[in-house]
Amino acid sequence: MFNWWKYSTLRFYVLNTMWNYKFWLNAKKVYDVISFNKKSGRLGEIQVPVVKKRFKGYIFKGRLYLDNPGIPDIKRDVWEVWKKKGLIK
Repeated sequence: MFNWWKYSTLRFYVLNTMWNYKFWLNAKKVYDVISFNKKSGRLGEIQVPVVKKRFKGYIFKGRLYLDNPGIPDIKRDVWEVWKKKGLIK
């Protein structure tokens, strides 16, 4: 009887919205600190130490993500139906 809800577009949007809010509100940005010497001056006679931060990813629930991964833990049959509907790329 409730099989229509399992594959519905509305369920996809509800789950996706909940996941996105949780991810973007709770994910912490992680940076790597990179230091190097940069030559400056006319002939490069002066070396100036430079420290930069490089973005590494987001930490969420103990895992590192480069971007929002989307809804996790979807069963294969539900994923296939949503893929046919064009909801998942």
